[in-house]
Amino acid sequence: MDAAILCWNTKYYYYNARPCQLNPKIKTLTGVPNFPAYTSGHSSFKGAAATILGHIIPQKATEYKAMAQEASNSRLYGGIHYRSDCQSGLKTGEKVGNYAIARAKTDGAD
Repeated sequence: MDAAILCWNTKYYYYNARPCQLNPKIKTLTGVPNFPAYTSGHSSFKGAAATILGHIIPQKATEYKAMAQEASNSRLYGGIHYRSDCQSGLKTGEKVGNYAIARAKTDGAD
C-alpha cells in the first residue's frame, strides 16, 4: 500500500502524459489508463513485492527481481509507459520494500 500511495502522489505531482497520448501512432492493446504515466504503478508494486519476498525467501531473491523487471518491461513494450516511468517505479518500489523490511525488524515482525 505504501508503494501505491507514493506512486499515485508522484503521478499527480508530475502529471506526465503517456506515450500514446503524445503520439497517436502508438496504439495499445489494453487501452489507456485514465491517470498519469510517471511513475509506473505496476513497476512500483512489483519492485516492492520482489524486495520483500526476496527478504523472506532469500534463495529466490534473484528470481523475484527478474519477475519484477519482466512485469515492468511489459508496460514499456505495451506503449503505456516510458522507460523512465518503469525504471523509477522499480527503484521506488525497492526503496519502499526495504523500508518495510527495516520497519519489520524494529517491531519484531521480521
